[in-house]
Amino acid sequence: MKLRQLAPLFALTLSFAAFAATAPSDKELQQFVAASVEVNKIHSASLAKREAASTTAAVEKLEDEATSQMEKAIEAKGLTADRYAELYTVMQSDAATKARVAELAKPYRK
Repeated sequence: MKLRQLAPLFALTLSFAAFAATAPSDKELQQFVAASVEVNKIHSASLAKREAASTTAAVEKLEDEATSQMEKAIEAKGLTADRYAELYTVMQSDAATKARVAELAKPYRK
C-alpha cells in the first residue's frame, strides 16, 4: 500500500460492527499510542520531502519508503498495521476509546 492510502495514522475504512468483537485492551491502546507517536514523526518527516520531490515517481518512492517505515514502527510496538488501522477507526468512532487514548497520550505531549 502507498502512504497516500495509509496516512495519516493508517486511517482505513473499517466497520465498527466488525471491530466490536475484538474491543481494544489497555495494552493494545498503549501500543497504539506509542506507535502513533512514531507514525506521526515519520509522516511529518516525509511530508517536506514529498513536497520537495520534483516527479511523481520520486513522490511515490518517498511514500513507499515512509509506509515501510511506518509499518516497521507499528510492528516494533507490538501491533500489525491492520490492527493499528482497526484501533484508529474505533478511536475515531467511540468516545470512550478516544478519551482513553487521549489519557494514555498525555505522557507523550510536550
